[in-house]
Amino acid sequence: MAVNNVSDHSVMQIKDEDKDDVIAENDGNMATLTEDRNYVELVVSSIRGRIQQQPPRPACSCIFRIPTVLRRHNEKAFLPDLISIGPFHHGEKDLQVMEEIKLWYLHCLLDRNPTSETSLENLVEAIKSMEQHCRDCYEERIDMSSEKFVEMMVVDGCFIIELFRKWAKEVPINEDDPVFYTAWMRSALTKDLLLLENQLPWKVVDCLFHHTKEKDKPESKALLLLALKFFEPFAFSQDPHADRPLETEHLLDGIRNSLLASYPQAETNSYWDAIPSVTELLQAGVEFKVRSNTWDNMLDITFENGVMEIPPTEIRGNGESLFRNLIAYEQCNQSINYCNFTSYAVILDNLINTSKDADFLIQKGIIVTDLSKEDIACLFNRLYSDTSVEYFCYVELTENVNAYYQDRWHRWQTILRRDYFSNPWSIFSLVAALLILGFTFLQTLYSLLTYY
Repeated sequence: MAVNNVSDHSVMQIKDEDKDDVIAENDGNMATLTEDRNYVELVVSSIRGRIQQQPPRPACSCIFRIPTVLRRHNEKAFLPDLISIGPFHHGEKDLQVMEEIKLWYLHCLLDRNPTSETSLENLVEAIKSMEQHCRDCYEERIDMSSEKFVEMMVVDGCFIIELFRKWAKEVPINEDDPVFYTAWMRSALTKDLLLLENQLPWKVVDCLFHHTKEKDKPESKALLLLALKFFEPFAFSQDPHADRPLETEHLLDGIRNSLLASYPQAETNSYWDAIPSVTELLQAGVEFKVRSNTWDNMLDITFENGVMEIPPTEIRGNGESLFRNLIAYEQCNQSINYCNFTSYAVILDNLINTSKDADFLIQKGIIVTDLSKEDIACLFNRLYSDTSVEYFCYVELTENVNAYYQDRWHRWQTILRRDYFSNPWSIFSLVAALLILGFTFLQTLYSLLTYY
């Protein structure tokens, strides 16, 4: 019995130890579960704190940061050299010199006191009333206080309208004004004002313009026409059109609308075939003509009966920057369905493969430029890289050009004209050869007939 008691006691002791182990294990599991639950709650809390309840950018946004995929091809084409307009480049150290000139232009405007509404208080109040609309025009959330944001809108907007009025000679130009009397400044300023990242909402500029416009001055022009006249020499030298029935979003959008004003909307498609280069088309008998030297429809390229007519385009030093910003605007703005300038870049890239192709278009007067033929070829060969053309605007043109190019008869005609009809001596030689061949045939035929 004693042995059994000892055995029972040992068994009970073992059971007690197992029970303690189970309790300890359960406590450990509970601690682990608690720790896991705390971890999950922390992660969930972090995610919930950063969840965006609204879309990342308003549907009405029209001023964008240039995407890296487009910026990397030529970053300088998108960055201001002289002046910042709007919030994206505001406060950058290299652009501070123009801040003093902006404030001086504001003083000039207020000092003239053109209307009873032209007071700094009225201007600030007017822009403050549209602050949220202005913020929504930018694709990014603008991390600026209300006071700082409205101040920036007023100062930048007044500088722009005062600049346009001075250029149109509606207001006097101070003899010490560096903008007009420093050789390089006008070109740099014009380039900066047409950058996509350097825009003000048109509603701001238009509001300030009407608050400072002299009502009894008949020669005063509309704001958009003033802007187009200012940019005309730098916007491919196209005649300005301010009558296109579209709402203007900002200065760059106004330039785009003006350049599209006389361009008829053609059939569009997502699929198209590339066309051969100028050199290849010349070998197939295609003739190139400049469109009657008109400067108001640069995009209206036509092809009919083997003749491609292309309106003239002037490309200055700022040409690449303007092209790239127009293309970037078409790529970023979801409300733009027809990628007109991207399509134009595709056509010019197809036509210009080498400097020889570029030189031909320059000699024809289709491209007017002070750049070298190598620079022009390089410009168009990489202009629309990494873009997406959902609606290509030259579908019918490319189909007609390719059909003409693939017809061998046109190529044979070209060879005949080039090799045998290019000058009088070639024609004489061909006629002589044909006559000799004919006489030889007749002589042979006569001999055969005589024999038989």
